[in-house]
Amino acid sequence: MMYPLVRELAEDGVPVTVTCRVLKIARQPYYRWLANPITDAEY
Repeated sequence: MMYPLVRELAEDGVPVTVTCRVLKIARQPYYRWLANPITDAEY
């Protein structure tokens, strides 16, 4: 899953828009995941 990477890069100052474009993923599912992340227990 790429969403934790997007979150880490955003914390370092890289815009989410740019990261999602480079990784070729949509922003909306990322923000949906950010609002309700999958916990370690669910893995």
